[in-house]
Amino acid sequence: MNKAEYVYMAIIAASREDVWRGLTTPEFTRQYWHQTDVRSDFEAGSTIEFLSPSGEVAVSGEILKTDYPEELSYTWLFASDAERGDDAPSRVTFKLQALDVGTRLLVIHDQLEAGSRTHEMISFGWPHVICGLKTLLETRNAVDFSLAQAS
Repeated sequence: MNKAEYVYMAIIAASREDVWRGLTTPEFTRQYWHQTDVRSDFEAGSTIEFLSPSGEVAVSGEILKTDYPEELSYTWLFASDAERGDDAPSRVTFKLQALDVGTRLLVIHDQLEAGSRTHEMISFGWPHVICGLKTLLETRNAVDFSLAQAS
C-alpha cells in the first residue's frame, strides 16, 4: 500500500500555551477527545497513551518530538485489533503558530497506509476532536463531537 497523509488546520482563539495544555492534559482531553485521558511526560522517547473511561488503553505511541509550545509529535497505534486491524503505527504532529487572533493549529497525521482502517478512522475522527478542542478553549463549554448524533 502507498503511504498517505491526513492534514487538518484550525484557527483557535486561544494562546499557543492554552492549545498545548488542551492537547496534553487529561483534565482537558477527557472533555472533548472521546472521553479519554492522555498520559505522558511528553519527553522524547517516552510513552503516550490515551485511556478510555474504563482505564483501558485506546491509543498508544512514543513521543518523537516536544518543542513547547510550537510542535508535538508522536507515533499512533490503536490498541484494539477491531479498530486498527493489522495497521502499522503512524505519526501525528501538531504545529502551533501564534497569530494576533489566537493560534493556527495544524494536525499532520502521516505514515498511514492508504485505505487502511486507521486512515479511515482518523480522517473522520480528527475534525471531531479538533472542533471539540476549539469549542472548549473558546467558550469554556465542553462538547465531545465524537458523541454527536444526527437528528
